[in-house]
Amino acid sequence: MAKFRCIECKAELEVDANEPAKRCPECFSRYLELVSGEIKRGKSWSAKSFSVK
Repeated sequence: MAKFRCIECKAELEVDANEPAKRCPECFSRYLELVSGEIKRGKSWSAKSFSVK
């Protein structure tokens, strides 16, 4: 879980950080600022491996 603040209406909400579509429940904006917690990120592009046959 992570805590976010809506940039438009300044409402604070706590949602799962790995949820694909995070939106403000009050104004439905998708512009959120991370206040506390972590967002799990995938591997960097340089860390991905490809197999060539």
